[in-house]
Amino acid sequence: MKLIELLEAIDFDNVESGIKVQICHPRRSLEDYDTFNVGSKLLESFYDLEISCLSAIETDVIRVDLAFDEKWGEVDEQTD
Repeated sequence: MKLIELLEAIDFDNVESGIKVQICHPRRSLEDYDTFNVGSKLLESFYDLEISCLSAIETDVIRVDLAFDEKWGEVDEQTD
């Protein structure tokens, strides 16, 4: 499933919904997510990415891990 398909399923045009999407950046730790309102224009660059993992964090927060490596080439993993 692509991110745009998920957003369409949860009615992302309804800005009143208050639903948020959290996305993990590929070079950050797995606990470091950016949070966006579902109708945010900032999400547009992620629309075509496949969702590799989907979680409901709260009733109005959905966390997704996106397959960045499929669109932009393999991403180096962060080491601590």
